[in-house]
Amino acid sequence: MKKLYILIFAANLFSAQNSELLNTNWQVTKVVGEVFPDQLPPLMPYQQATDFSTNPSKLSLSFFNNVSADITYSGENQFTVNSKACTLADYMGDDGEVNGFFGILCSFFMKDTNYYYTIVNNGNEKTLTIGNTIFQTIHFKSVTLNTKENELFQPILAPNPVKNILTVTNSADITSAKIFDISGRLISEQKTGNAKTLNIDMRNFKTGTYIIQLNDKETHKVIKE
Repeated sequence: MKKLYILIFAANLFSAQNSELLNTNWQVTKVVGEVFPDQLPPLMPYQQATDFSTNPSKLSLSFFNNVSADITYSGENQFTVNSKACTLADYMGDDGEVNGFFGILCSFFMKDTNYYYTIVNNGNEKTLTIGNTIFQTIHFKSVTLNTKENELFQPILAPNPVKNILTVTNSADITSAKIFDISGRLISEQKTGNAKTLNIDMRNFKTGTYIIQLNDKETHKVIKE
C-alpha cells in the first residue's frame, strides 16, 4: 500500500507540470538580476534552443555551449536541479560577449536548488520565466526550428551508448569535432575538412558521459560503455 501511495504521489507531481514546458522549444531573451542590469543575449549566427524532457527528467539549454541538468519536477510549476554540467568551449566570433553571457546562464542553475517558472501564452507566442532563490530570472520565448536548422543541428550519433567506434552522420558538412568530459574539459579534437560522415575511435575512453561539439556549434551527449 505504501508503494501505491508513492506511485500516486509521483504521478500527481508529473501531471501538475505544465505540458507547454515539456512540448515547446525555448529561446533565451534576457537574464534579469537584482544587482546587475538586464543581460540581453549577443547576436548569434544560428538559433539556440532550450528544452525540458522527462524519462529522464532533464533540462538542456544551448547558447553556443550547453547546460545539461538532471532535474526533479517537485511540484506545480517548479523543479529542483540535482546535478549540472556546462561545456566550456571558447566562442571566437566576437570579443567575449557570447562566452560571458553563457557564463551567466551556467551559473544560474545550481545543484540542490529549487526553481519556479511561469508560462504565458498570448496566442502567437509563449513566454517562459524561470526564477531562482536570489531574485534572478531567465526569460525565454517559444521558437519553431525551421527545416534548415533541423537538418543542420540534428546529426545522427550511433551507436549511443558506444563501446568502440562512434559514427557521426550529418546532412551538412562536418568540419570539426571536439569531445569534452562531463566537467567541460576538452579531451580530444578532430579536424575533418568537409565530410558528412565521421568515425570517432572511443575505445580508449573511460566509461562515462561525454559531450561532442560539431563545427564549434551544437553539442550532443554520448555515453561510453
